[in-house]
Amino acid sequence: MGIEKEIQVPTLVEDFAGALKLYDDGTIIRTEDNLIVNVPPSLQNQDVKSRDVVINKELGIWVRFFLPPRKPTSSKLSLALFFHGGGICFLSPSFLASHSFCQKWASTLGVMIVSVNYRLAPENRLPAAYEDSMAVLQWLFSTSDPWLNDYCDLRNVFLIGESSGGNIIHHLLMRAHACDFFGNIRGAILIQPFFGGKDRTHSENVCPRDVLVNVEACDTFWRFALSFEAHGNRDHPFSNPVMYFPLELSSVIGFPPMLVILGGKDCLRDRGAEYYEAIKVCGKCKNIDFMVFEMEEHGFHLAFNETDLDMQVSNNGRLMREAALFVSSNSL
Repeated sequence: MGIEKEIQVPTLVEDFAGALKLYDDGTIIRTEDNLIVNVPPSLQNQDVKSRDVVINKELGIWVRFFLPPRKPTSSKLSLALFFHGGGICFLSPSFLASHSFCQKWASTLGVMIVSVNYRLAPENRLPAAYEDSMAVLQWLFSTSDPWLNDYCDLRNVFLIGESSGGNIIHHLLMRAHACDFFGNIRGAILIQPFFGGKDRTHSENVCPRDVLVNVEACDTFWRFALSFEAHGNRDHPFSNPVMYFPLELSSVIGFPPMLVILGGKDCLRDRGAEYYEAIKVCGKCKNIDFMVFEMEEHGFHLAFNETDLDMQVSNNGRLMREAALFVSSNSL
């Protein structure tokens, strides 16, 4: 009789809500399609038209354009490069809430929005998302895309990032500061930016466990996103850049104007406030401000119904008004 081989069953290493599982043999299983609704672009929309453009098919880098209605005599539009959230592990520009966000903001702010699809962890750990975002930024200033040529003034480029997208903005600015086009970046809006750290903050300690984005979820995202060599160290420069200030900023001449948006009930509130204070103190950004929406949890800016989008009664509406003022105040 032959010797029977013992079957090795992979061991589950990480699991986020059953939607993303990582096993010790490297196997990754995603089932988030059951939880996430995606929508296609549309050129038929009477308000904001959208279309997708592939930048790097091999890496899966693509963008979704959102073009607001324009009058025939109007001048060219400012452009906002948008980076979605999802803990660097989930979502894309086609995610319903992200798509709706970009539609509403393009219309309200009167700008063209270009939403970035970057590679996700754990299949592609950081700095993949930073590299992809930099590739898109460079593409903007080198492509001959007709919508950019016909409708956009690339002297007025803004960066908008929510959650992990806010984290991406910081690292994108660090990579782009020496580029010729850096002066065309007129401002950055970081909405509830996703930063971390080994030592717990007050907002992390008091965060309820029954909210979607809680401390445990954030820790899991960082273990997925950081390299194996980092061993989930939340004090890594990718997750906790403030820990490396001011040395990390020594080569940076200056940042464009910045607006940091925080939620009072968000477990990431103190991380965002710490980032704001550190940037302000280092003197690299002469125009930085922040707003706190005291009663809001993480992700309040993503509207899921018409009440959320009501400009007069919702904090989402207040946020859009402040963002519109920020863009108009910093445009040429």
